[in-house]
Amino acid sequence: MRLPPSYSIVLSLWVTILVLAQAQREGSGQKVVLSPPSSPSPSSSPADGHSLPLKGGKGEEGEGEGGRGGKGNGPLDAGFAAFAREKLDRWRVPGVAVAVVEGDDVWAEGYGIATFPSTPVTPSTLFYAGSTTKAFTAAVVSLLIASGNFSTSSSSSSSSSQGKTPLNWQTPLSHLLPSDFALQDGNGWAAAHLTLEDALSHRTGLARHDKALARRYPHHDDNGTETHPGTVRDVTRSLRHLPVATEPRVGWRYCNLMFMVVSHAVQTLTGGRWLGETMRELVWGPLGMGGTFLSVEDALEGGWEVARGYYWDYLGEVGKGGEGGKGFVPVPFSSLYLASGAGGVVTSVLDYAKWIQCLIRGDNANNDKNGCPVLPPEAHRELKAARMVLPPSSRRGYDAPLSYALGWNVGTYKGNRVFMHSGGMEAHGAEVYFFPELGFGVVVLANTAVTSNVVGWELAWKLINERIGVREGEGFDWAGLGKERVDAQLKLADTAIESLYPDRADPPLPRALPLERYVGVYSHPAYQNVTIELVDGDKEEETAQRPTDKGERVKEKGELKAIRDNMEWQMTFEFRHVSGEFWAVVIDMLNTPNMLSGQLARAEFVVGVGGTVEGLKMEFLEDGSEGVIVFERIA
Repeated sequence: MRLPPSYSIVLSLWVTILVLAQAQREGSGQKVVLSPPSSPSPSSSPADGHSLPLKGGKGEEGEGEGGRGGKGNGPLDAGFAAFAREKLDRWRVPGVAVAVVEGDDVWAEGYGIATFPSTPVTPSTLFYAGSTTKAFTAAVVSLLIASGNFSTSSSSSSSSSQGKTPLNWQTPLSHLLPSDFALQDGNGWAAAHLTLEDALSHRTGLARHDKALARRYPHHDDNGTETHPGTVRDVTRSLRHLPVATEPRVGWRYCNLMFMVVSHAVQTLTGGRWLGETMRELVWGPLGMGGTFLSVEDALEGGWEVARGYYWDYLGEVGKGGEGGKGFVPVPFSSLYLASGAGGVVTSVLDYAKWIQCLIRGDNANNDKNGCPVLPPEAHRELKAARMVLPPSSRRGYDAPLSYALGWNVGTYKGNRVFMHSGGMEAHGAEVYFFPELGFGVVVLANTAVTSNVVGWELAWKLINERIGVREGEGFDWAGLGKERVDAQLKLADTAIESLYPDRADPPLPRALPLERYVGVYSHPAYQNVTIELVDGDKEEETAQRPTDKGERVKEKGELKAIRDNMEWQMTFEFRHVSGEFWAVVIDMLNTPNMLSGQLARAEFVVGVGGTVEGLKMEFLEDGSEGVIVFERIA
């Protein structure tokens, strides 16, 4: 299989023109680069085969035979193909695509099923890439900074040129978004001083709060009765209602919302231009990444093959010896407009191979030599500079605990510097690694949640260890970590009460009111409405809520539920009574209900002096406590 030679020539000419244009550009205005040539159409993409050995920069096939396990497949040989299929079966993943970069060479292969019943994964199959998007957001910011065409002033400065400061990594978000960026009361210093660098390195102190992402938001200029589809501006304005977990810059707290804030800042700086267009003009176009999008709708409308997401019905197998479940269940394509620069990319391993080749070639770039001038030397340096140390648990098989740069984890493995990032969506997973000094990188994309990442670990680290010379059995046990996580998730609901409330009353205290009195609508300005209903819609007999003489629970499953289908991440909340007004909440994804992405939360109903439920307190616990969210009962 061969990429059209004309496309490689056009791309090379375009990169040359781009570099010259950037060098001659005047330091005024907000135009950053010229518009790139049209992206290659799906019909010219290498979608008609399963493997694609390439010689980088030449548009030519590698030596040897193509096809699955052919001699031209380099590290993706017949033995690796068998290993990949074994892992797909072991972890219940329909399909996976893999690309390996070695200097100028790229090998790519697809294994398994992209869409049932029979559409195979190919190197050009598109997948959701999740949080690996963050590196592109940081790269776009680096290009805006390097252009010298953007400046800011503090909210107290005049609008004249006096007091203007060139855009840089230390630019406060409040200077870029003075009307929109604010934090909860009591966090005034952080709101005034948090910077682009802080947001892009997860050191703002804000917890995840992913469950606060809504599909619709009230208009800013009315009483909240009218709504509109959510935007990154809405997300930014919602932060003022969310508790902050820690002081800024004292700990690493992963926060997708802050990347959405940066997305809003970029769009504001570029005159309201959609971030996806800016990414294409500044990065994807110059690199020839014609099959990469910030909108799955754009990919589908363009005729690209996007792998369908699936989940395996583990829960249907419970108590049936592994039999009786529904197997793979398809998941609807998710619109990721709101995910934006935090996790909205849809791409192929072929395109991502071009991206990591750029990052490898530009490493340690200086003004005399830059192997990938799409990013200037200072961008290559800044994007990879460590900003925050991760917890000790991040060490795993690395030489030391990892750090976080700007959209990348960074560490060393067997003395070799490595950059990596995972991505996880509702029914897709991504793993990306590159070793600059080795000129080596691996990309793995697959189509389930959680287990795709486990497959990615196993496949990527087999390739990495073989390249470095680590013998089998001497590396970290990624399969063991995967089994530990999957097993824990499948037991999460059963152990919810014990893990959340180990010091609960025994026997438990009865709740204050009949079950149906807790039914209602509870509202929070950021998390919006939680509508609580009876499980199965039936009233429950009083005896079902009382402990027996032996202190045993009559009923162990949830008694109340809430379906959060109005949020960006659609979830179900199942409330299980613990003692008094305290409840355990088991959270699962609405479209992938197998608990692999499940979470737990604590809840407490607030009963007023008049004997009615007036509110609900919830403590979500993704990556640690996210603070207490107080919902007011409104119906």
